[in-house]
Amino acid sequence: MSLRTIIRTALIVASVVGILGCANGVAPLASVPVVTATGSAGSGTTGTGTTSATGSTGSTGPQSSTSASSTVTVDAAQQGKIAGVTNFGDSITAGWGSSAPQDAYAALLDTAIDRPQENLSRPGDQAADMARQWVYPNATPSLGSAQLYTVLIGTNDAYLCGAASGCVANWQQSLAGSLAWLAVPASDKVLGQNIAQQTGEWTPDLKTGIATTAAGASLSFAVQQAVPGRSLYLAYRVFDTGAGGGAATVSVDGVPVASLSATVSTGHAIDTENGTSDTIFVASIPLGEAGPHSITLTTTTPGFFSLQWAGVPSGDYASLAGAPRVLIGAITGTGSAALNATVNQYNAQLALLVAGFAANGLNIQIAPTANVLQPGDFSDELHPNDAGHLLLAQTFAASL
Repeated sequence: MSLRTIIRTALIVASVVGILGCANGVAPLASVPVVTATGSAGSGTTGTGTTSATGSTGSTGPQSSTSASSTVTVDAAQQGKIAGVTNFGDSITAGWGSSAPQDAYAALLDTAIDRPQENLSRPGDQAADMARQWVYPNATPSLGSAQLYTVLIGTNDAYLCGAASGCVANWQQSLAGSLAWLAVPASDKVLGQNIAQQTGEWTPDLKTGIATTAAGASLSFAVQQAVPGRSLYLAYRVFDTGAGGGAATVSVDGVPVASLSATVSTGHAIDTENGTSDTIFVASIPLGEAGPHSITLTTTTPGFFSLQWAGVPSGDYASLAGAPRVLIGAITGTGSAALNATVNQYNAQLALLVAGFAANGLNIQIAPTANVLQPGDFSDELHPNDAGHLLLAQTFAASL
């Protein structure tokens, strides 16, 4: 069976089989109470709270544990920092390859964290699908809510699109759109739909945005930059060629600084395996001096243009209790040496992307899952078996 057939089969199974949500754990400290999740074929315990799962548990493969421990643990101190967890990803997050729902890495992590949880993942998804279909419609990050978001996405981007011109860029920019939304709290965002100063005709778009089809329409709003050197984020919809996307310029304090195009210009169509042809990118614009800034966005061509939100991080969220936190796994290695060379290219860009977000104050960290899976940890070339899922869960746990 080809890898593409495996992914298509996962989509079919996913329509009828749900899995439990994901948890996060940390290796226990000496003399600290721990909550433990145990992974075993066909058995296990589930975490408390609500679970909304989209995905499937796939077929089993050879079960060969390469871990010295079969548990995932989280110490009480770390557990106390998390009020709830939401997991985003593709078939690996959905549990494909594990022998039972509770043996998937997401379920093992959620059980260990023992907090309300959601698993919003779908087999076959790419980064563009995740942003457009799952992250923006479902996540509402806010200060004081102690939200943990975990992300593992990119295996399908690397396999289905590869390293062709524009493939990595589409993955990176779609992923950036998701990560920025998850890590910037609502108090630091200006939603498109809430911008009152307008010229031309604008209408609500999706859950948060505002859109126009006219040239010369404008939006104006103010942002307060609390920390010198921070950047402004602008999240906007991007469409494949032929969808009639427009363009806009961005001015800061009356000076044009950037142009945004609603037609993908990376060199490759979005056009995912799961049928997504538009997604959400985010632009990052340095602001320089701290203080208030006036932002104006003006459309320059006819065509659909939608601003979803804008914002400037006001704090260093890694050191602020209760701020949104994002833990993103590096794309896992596969059973194909040729594909792994492509995966390495994606992961190199992931490191740069996350470093840029961290420099802007966002609490986003990488879980080093790239090389934890060994040949005995796969059910096929792409998906981990129970032993592999356990290793992924433990790696996420150790990164908290």
